[in-house]
Amino acid sequence: MDRPYRLACEPDEKPLLLECVGLVDTRMRQIKQNSRLTGTDRIAVMVALTLARELLVGGQSGGLSESDLKARLQSLIDLTEDALAPQEKLFD
Repeated sequence: MDRPYRLACEPDEKPLLLECVGLVDTRMRQIKQNSRLTGTDRIAVMVALTLARELLVGGQSGGLSESDLKARLQSLIDLTEDALAPQEKLFD
């Protein structure tokens, strides 16, 4: 949503990260357009919850075990935290 972030990732992970950025940006713009939410933080939380729900529901119908699904979700959380860690230093 027109806010620049500097994210760190391995070179081979850059295409996936850019795809994730595009997905989140699209979803944030959709929520902003279709709801009364205006705060970027609130919109981001709604997107996170929506994507987590889709992952869980999709995982159930996709045949993933609960432990595989949790591992996949933790991997996404770790990737996000690693990418955002350098951003935290900007606000210290």
